[in-house]
Amino acid sequence: LDWRELTKLKSTYTDALREHVNKNTKRVHTSYNISGTSTGRLSSTDPNLQNIPVRTPEGRKIREAFIAKTGFKLLSLDYSQIELRILAHIAEIESLKQAFRDNLDIHALTASEMFNISIENMTPEIRRKAKAINFGVIYGISAFGLANNLRIPRDQAKTFIDTYFERFPGIKKYMQSTTSFAVENGYVETIFGRRIHIPNINSKGHLGSFAQRAAINAPIQGSAADIIRRAMIKVPETLKKNSLGAKMLLQVHDELIFEVAEKELDSTTVLLKQAMETACDPVLRLSVPLIVETGCGCNWSEAH
Repeated sequence: LDWRELTKLKSTYTDALREHVNKNTKRVHTSYNISGTSTGRLSSTDPNLQNIPVRTPEGRKIREAFIAKTGFKLLSLDYSQIELRILAHIAEIESLKQAFRDNLDIHALTASEMFNISIENMTPEIRRKAKAINFGVIYGISAFGLANNLRIPRDQAKTFIDTYFERFPGIKKYMQSTTSFAVENGYVETIFGRRIHIPNINSKGHLGSFAQRAAINAPIQGSAADIIRRAMIKVPETLKKNSLGAKMLLQVHDELIFEVAEKELDSTTVLLKQAMETACDPVLRLSVPLIVETGCGCNWSEAH
């Protein structure tokens, strides 16, 4: 297993990425596709720089190879739990919205609601279960899928999901109304009104089940994609207006990565964070705050 993991890292990254180094710039350049995904997220190809590993120590070493030039730092700005925030907004879940306004630990709050345990007495194991359910529900996870993720019996996973919907009835209502809308119209919409077509929504069996899960997730993931694209459009004018020389290098779903001169790092961080957190303005006012977490370093691993 160790050999397989290291072989995959070597062939996919350390070998392949060197082949993509541009002879003139001495850098790796990716291509972004605006229509490469059904939800509207940008996809990255030749090479794909959105799948650089982050979860394992060995994988993170690949990120250490992405370095800033001398006198510069890499700056990462990442939307914090943006999909859960959008879900709270769309599904009108007051307890989640208030938790985000109060800057509470959302997974601990969910665990507290579900398992009737105070946040002070929360164990990491219970919080981990709540986190898996929070993110799983966004993707329409089944009892079978949750049981696999948490390595628990399927009937226990079903009880967790049932309890979750009892505690947060707004989420169940959102899922049902979104699926019904998709069945009737063949598409769903993001919070900005962009349509995402769900072609197999009236199919039977596996295709239909997959389409239903896609219909539930698409308005959430699609809205997150809309927000970061609005942020990316705001960034150049923000930098120009303030005479800052930062360069936007990468977009990795909910994260933007910049190369910034060390002497401009503090001012650039403040301004870009503000630009990203107000990306919806003036078109839309979310009922929960958008929060952007920042990090910087000499390489990508240090920055994020």
